[in-house]
Amino acid sequence: MSTSAQQTQTPGNHTLTYRLLNHDLKDPLRRVEVAATPEELRAFTEDGFLVRERLFAGEQLDRLRAALDEVAAAERAKSGRGEGLSASRRFGGLFLRHLMDKHPAFLDLLRFQPLLSVARAQLGPQVQVRGLSARITYPDQPNQETHWHFHQRLIPDPLPPFFSQPQTIDSLIYLDDVTDATGPLAVVPGSHRRTDEDLPAEEYGDLPGQILLRLPAGSCVMCHGALWHRALPNRPDGTVRRLLLLGYGPTWMKQSIYGERPEDGLTTALLDGADEETRELLGVAGWM
Repeated sequence: MSTSAQQTQTPGNHTLTYRLLNHDLKDPLRRVEVAATPEELRAFTEDGFLVRERLFAGEQLDRLRAALDEVAAAERAKSGRGEGLSASRRFGGLFLRHLMDKHPAFLDLLRFQPLLSVARAQLGPQVQVRGLSARITYPDQPNQETHWHFHQRLIPDPLPPFFSQPQTIDSLIYLDDVTDATGPLAVVPGSHRRTDEDLPAEEYGDLPGQILLRLPAGSCVMCHGALWHRALPNRPDGTVRRLLLLGYGPTWMKQSIYGERPEDGLTTALLDGADEETRELLGVAGWM
């Protein structure tokens, strides 16, 4: 579908109105109340990331922490260590996938407007949740870091005339404080636009222009899928650091390929009689 958008703004309110250019739709208008200013969106577009400090707090943060601990305990019990516990220096930590299918608390994030509205402002009105995963790092385990990487950039050289560049957004939700001890997040602003450059593999050192993000618990960093970033190690003097990764993309893109989705997952039951928005967000509608 083609879209066009109009923007209106009142004090404390930023509204986008999209029109889907499809004559088969009874109501082609999609209105988005965006939880960001136009200036913040322009900075997100330019830098490739947007920081939201203390976006989650109180009971909401405690609920997410408890849910993740429950899933982590269940996964670790399966094999004694956990199906996704990695000692690789490239991506160390415990990785948990398909969280919306494993605990009802995570379904609260499906329509979480402070993030979803920004994704719709940047990607268009037809957005799906590509996946919800987690990475937990431990101070008593080796290699609790990552190398420099990006999440979504499959671009050929030379560029074909009709090539559609993949555009995704990943929301990194930190359930614990991000400090020098627990491993700050390093990003290179603007690197998501450097699509003609190769990012070296197995790179762990400082890069020109990088900045380090140290954040209080409950904070979120929304990143373009092609942004260069890495997590520094969780040091022995650190604490457990729990991170949720909530991915967004256009409805016509593939969802995350990682992990094995439970056959009786919670989203399967949610789709029974679901409205069109829920179907879009879960990736089963909105293609044409």
